[in-house]
Amino acid sequence: MYNSEIYPFDYEAKRSISQKVEVRSGTSTSDYLSKLDVALQVAGHSFDPELVVYNAGTDTLDGDPLGCLRISPDGIINRDEKVFAFAREKNVPLVMLTSGGYMKSSARVIADSILNLSKKQLIDVRDRTIQNVSGGKHSVL
Repeated sequence: MYNSEIYPFDYEAKRSISQKVEVRSGTSTSDYLSKLDVALQVAGHSFDPELVVYNAGTDTLDGDPLGCLRISPDGIINRDEKVFAFAREKNVPLVMLTSGGYMKSSARVIADSILNLSKKQLIDVRDRTIQNVSGGKHSVL
């Protein structure tokens, strides 16, 4: 999912995206999460991944000077939960890349999301190792 008004400007790369989920500046949390639900359903029927690489940008947060979306902190937490639940349902490991987010509040939102994922038992954060439910382990840096 990306704001098509600001990304990607590399039009060759844009043509290579196999499942485009474009949003526009000002997209609200509810619209964003609805599009995510549909995208995950399509992906669930179209792909059989061995690994999910999840670019979990927080430049989608309301007020971010680059992303231009209106996603609430709770919306980011809900988004991350949905993506991790998708990986669990597919029984595949997930790599979460935090990116974007040009406000000081982004760090708190990311931390709250990690705590939520742990609380929902979508990740295990014991011993400075994160383990998703499919059994893949990843060291915390």
